[in-house]
Amino acid sequence: MSENPEQQTGGEPSASIEAPANGAPDWDELSIGFSGNPKAKLDERGRLKMPAEFKAFIEKKYGKDFNAFYITSQDGETAEIFPMPEWQQQMGKILRMPKSLPARTKLLASYNLFGDRADMDPQGRLQLPEELKNTAGLTGDVKVSGEGNFLRVTSLKRLRESVKANPMTPQEIDSLNEYDL
Repeated sequence: MSENPEQQTGGEPSASIEAPANGAPDWDELSIGFSGNPKAKLDERGRLKMPAEFKAFIEKKYGKDFNAFYITSQDGETAEIFPMPEWQQQMGKILRMPKSLPARTKLLASYNLFGDRADMDPQGRLQLPEELKNTAGLTGDVKVSGEGNFLRVTSLKRLRESVKANPMTPQEIDSLNEYDL
């Protein structure tokens, strides 16, 4: 154990677990990234209004006037929304992979088919790429889940169907113990 309580094994800084005055634990959201899963709605033109908590996080991390995103998908089932700096890091990782790696080729094909740059308008809306919106069935009610450095948008109807059709097994639940969950 490190003598510095702010350091975890491996030298990584840990989030503070001290409770502030209001009793809720404090954490460093800038190092955690996007977190939460609010329900949202796509308008008739396929635009997602950025949920308030994610918009506030974006302004805190990237600045009040930040509006550059890349929206894509690995599988065509959900949309992945990356702030442009995070997308550039993602692409850097992919481009460092061997060009002969079949998974790299397939990933880039999916990202190219479903992806496009999107600039958030002054009302906080992002236009989802047409191919992705149609393939993933992204209309009406959706869930926007924070997944660290990006947001995942899933059709609420499809999410409900998936969770119902594919419940966690006792073995899968037990396997999460390895990760203290």
